[in-house]
Amino acid sequence: MKKITLFLCTACTYFGANAQVGINTKDPQGMLDVQGGTLVESYVIDTANSDATGNYYLLTRSKDTTPAGKIKLLDISLRNVAPVNTYTIILKNVSQTDVVNLNTGLETEKYIAAITGAVFTDATAGVNTATGIPSYGAYSTEITHVLSGGKTYNAVNLGFKGAGTTSAQNGTWTLTLCVLKKHSLKTGELTPEA
Repeated sequence: MKKITLFLCTACTYFGANAQVGINTKDPQGMLDVQGGTLVESYVIDTANSDATGNYYLLTRSKDTTPAGKIKLLDISLRNVAPVNTYTIILKNVSQTDVVNLNTGLETEKYIAAITGAVFTDATAGVNTATGIPSYGAYSTEITHVLSGGKTYNAVNLGFKGAGTTSAQNGTWTLTLCVLKKHSLKTGELTPEA
C-alpha cells in the first residue's frame, strides 16, 4: 500500500510540475499559453512619476474592436506606428535667460519638433522694466528654423526678450523636446462638413 501511495504521489508531483495549460490552443507552449484577445474592463492609472528602466512597448486599449477594449501592442521598432521620441536637454551656464537659435540638428524636411516642457533654474528670474513691456518672470519657448550648410534645421529659442536674472547670474535650462518623424504622418486639408 505504501508503494502504491508513494508511486501515485511521485506521479502527481511529476505531472503537476510539468503541467501545461492552454486556452484556445491544443498544443500549449508554456505553463500557461493563451491564444486570443484580452478584454480589459478597467485599468489602474499610476499617478506617481518614476523613471522607466528596461525595454517597454506601448499598449493601447482599442475602441475599434468587437467587443471594444482589445489590447493592441504598438511596437515602434516595427515602424508601423508613428515613432515619437522625447529628449531631456540640460543647458548649463546659460548667460542670463537667453538661448537663441540653438540648432537641434534635426532637419525640418524630416522632423517636427516641439518643446513640451522647459524650466529655468539656478538663478532667480528678475523683473526688467527697461523694456516697453515689463516682464514678470514669464519665459517663452519656441521652435524656430536655422540654415546651416544649405539645409534648414529646427532650432530652439528660450527666454523672454528683455528679461534677465538678479545679479546677472547664469542659469540652467532643462527642456523636454518631443520629436516626430514627418514620413510617419498623413497630411492633407481639413474641410468643414456641410
